[in-house]
Amino acid sequence: MFYSSQHFNGVKNILKLQLLFGCSCIIFAIFMLKNVNGILSAFLGLLLALVPTLVYIKIAFAKGLVNYPSVILARHKKAMLLKFIINFILFAIVFIFYKKCNYFALFGTYIVTLSGYWVSLIKK
Repeated sequence: MFYSSQHFNGVKNILKLQLLFGCSCIIFAIFMLKNVNGILSAFLGLLLALVPTLVYIKIAFAKGLVNYPSVILARHKKAMLLKFIINFILFAIVFIFYKKCNYFALFGTYIVTLSGYWVSLIKK
């Protein structure tokens, strides 16, 4: 097993970009929507994007990086499956328990926050 600080710096940069984009959406919601419901919906959009990403990172890089492709693929499959399950559960919780959700703010923040993945690839 080996650790690559360059790889972990890339993951850290993706998370920083996602936080920056998500917080920008929340600030936009504060000034444009001017109600607690819209701001809370934007905050939930940020959480719905970040929590599954953090779960993926925790599982995929649990014991550092390895040289064996089969181990990397197995971790990736497990992490992606849990990421999708957690994403589904979190969205279900929001839809069931938060009836006054501003779906434009929720999905807008969610999409913009996830775009941090693609921007980080372009940025390299």
